[in-house]
Amino acid sequence: MELEVKDMTCGHCAGVITKAVKDIDAQAKVDIDVATRTVRIESAHGAADFLSAIEEAGYTPAART
Repeated sequence: MELEVKDMTCGHCAGVITKAVKDIDAQAKVDIDVATRTVRIESAHGAADFLSAIEEAGYTPAART
């Protein structure tokens, strides 16, 4: 799945988001591109789980279509 996080602006943000994803699924593959504000996640969990976790971490994610 691919998410857009417009308020992710730096490496610290990427670290916080990665931790939020890993808290849901420790085995998830996470690829973050801060420049394009894109988070790619490979996991068996649904997007809703990760959207909620990233929101709870203080960011505003949206699913990319």
